[in-house]
Amino acid sequence: MPLRYVDPAKKHGPVYKATERFGRSRIGQLYVRKIASRTDPWVYRVTGGRLPSRDWSVPSAPLRTTGAKSGLPREVQVSYFHDGSDPILIASNYGGARHPHWYHNLIAHPECQLGGERFVATAITGADEHERLYALAERVYAGYHDYRVKTAPIGRQIPVFRLSRSESG
Repeated sequence: MPLRYVDPAKKHGPVYKATERFGRSRIGQLYVRKIASRTDPWVYRVTGGRLPSRDWSVPSAPLRTTGAKSGLPREVQVSYFHDGSDPILIASNYGGARHPHWYHNLIAHPECQLGGERFVATAITGADEHERLYALAERVYAGYHDYRVKTAPIGRQIPVFRLSRSESG
């Protein structure tokens, strides 16, 4: 099943907004970190990518990278959205002090797969483009604003990646 297109301009319905409010709560964040991060990959595989659904939750897909140090395959479920035809990833790590492990993997080995499709990741370094894409991310999930506020005092700018189609796949 091809990677589902996620339009950041799509209006959210009441169920999505309620799920988003829960996800931004203290208990919601605990649920996402401890439970959903482990069950979403299984749900994605079992449903052929139809769930998690854009209609009631933040869309996600498995990101397959190569370990920065180990060189071994790594997989993690990540949220994404599209800018044109390119998927965009936000390395928020739930607003933590450090970048997620997959950030380091993509920096060391930009070739990756998202939802089974091959891409090459590019970190967005231009301030204007980073701001534009991050604003789109906040339209997809308002919690990205919380993460930015949380990381600002420690000087961590949350990285943004653009995934472009790989020539080899």
